[in-house]
Amino acid sequence: MPAIDLTRLRKQAARLADFFFLPDEFMKHLREILEFYVNYTLRTVENVAPGSNLKTYRTPPAVLTQIQNELRLKAEENPHFALELADLLWDEGALETRLLAAYLLGRIPPQEERLLPRITAWTQQIRDPEVRVALLTTSLTRMRKETPNQFLILVREYLHPERQRTWSNGIQALIPMIADSDFENLPAIFDLVEPIVEAAPSTLQYDLTDLIVTLYRASPNESVFMLKNILTATENQMTSVTMRRISPDFPPPLQKELRDLLRPQSLVIVRSAEPDDFIDENAPSEDKAKPARKPRKKKMDNSRIIYLHGSDSNSQSGKARQFAEKFPGMVTPDFTGGFDERMAQLKKILGRKKGWTIIGSSLGGLMGTVFTCKKPDRVRKLILLAPALMKDPFGSFLALEPVSVPTSVIHGTADDVVPLDEARTYAEKLFTNLKYIVVNDGHRLQEAFKELNWEEILGDDAESKVS
Repeated sequence: MPAIDLTRLRKQAARLADFFFLPDEFMKHLREILEFYVNYTLRTVENVAPGSNLKTYRTPPAVLTQIQNELRLKAEENPHFALELADLLWDEGALETRLLAAYLLGRIPPQEERLLPRITAWTQQIRDPEVRVALLTTSLTRMRKETPNQFLILVREYLHPERQRTWSNGIQALIPMIADSDFENLPAIFDLVEPIVEAAPSTLQYDLTDLIVTLYRASPNESVFMLKNILTATENQMTSVTMRRISPDFPPPLQKELRDLLRPQSLVIVRSAEPDDFIDENAPSEDKAKPARKPRKKKMDNSRIIYLHGSDSNSQSGKARQFAEKFPGMVTPDFTGGFDERMAQLKKILGRKKGWTIIGSSLGGLMGTVFTCKKPDRVRKLILLAPALMKDPFGSFLALEPVSVPTSVIHGTADDVVPLDEARTYAEKLFTNLKYIVVNDGHRLQEAFKELNWEEILGDDAESKVS
């Protein structure tokens, strides 16, 4: 990478801005600039951004900042062209081009009716954390400042109690507004986030840390009051558990304020008398009836539960988040690449440990099937959700020996991706201890997921049923 000469960089960025109204030429010259400033000391063979699936030029941030500065006025004065150029930049699929696309959206007036659909769709598509945050912060810059009421309506939609999968979006979108010293309506923010803080799902602990720290910096007294009120009044055990986990990242004064409320409490069990149990006091002592003691139920080790997502999904999908919420501490990794690459990643994660409960969805179901059939001694139970057990194109992976690992398959009658009959045929050949649950749902099993009793399905004596 050549040293950055600011005078030359300004000229290059200004020349690029001249092609603002000629999208194809703009993209050609943008690629040339990004390639010119590639940092070859960091560039890898795969050239993929860390923690992401996006290609990257490894271009220094200063280059993008200069390009953004040159595009700002043109984008604000010509929102229609800015939107078209943003679409092209997004479709290019590189980290740098998608960050530029997010920036251009942030220069478009909030009244533009095509703005929110772009942000919503792109946020759902993206896995890269840097681009996602840019979409939820930079892309909403003008809406946040010029139409704060419209912005808060959007955030309320993100933070809807029944849409937990979008809570992270709502939190990330709110943080710049809270941090803005000119913003004065903090009580509205506290009202919005209080139910989310109380719910405290473990999957949101990093977002909650950012939120609470930002709130505390904006208004220490109100933040302490809200947190103490929540911790004192809540009946949700996860609230204090999650808060205790993330509290080391709080400012020291806030840690001190919450220390007593976050200290683990000793569990005291009071057994009440059972007057309905009849004991004959006149009977010989050896014949007196003793209340039957129920066998203690063995607690499931959530750290040995793993969820394997499908081909176009990731660890932030709806099912992954809901499983992590139901079974805190379970493993929900990301998998990338072809099937063999994913299997190699899975083997590294599972290691030599035994007693795994594997939940696999679609292609993840095929992964779980292959691993279980090859390493049945490592698997306690296998749960397959619309598994991709199909001759075309996965027949070569399914030449496996049958196993007796307890297996439950959940499949929808309206699945238009994986044929139910074909998958069932494979499952019945491969698993001698099989329960096949057919539900009235599609491939994603969205409705069935809400209705099924997952504790029973994953438990030792699971009897799969719809509650």
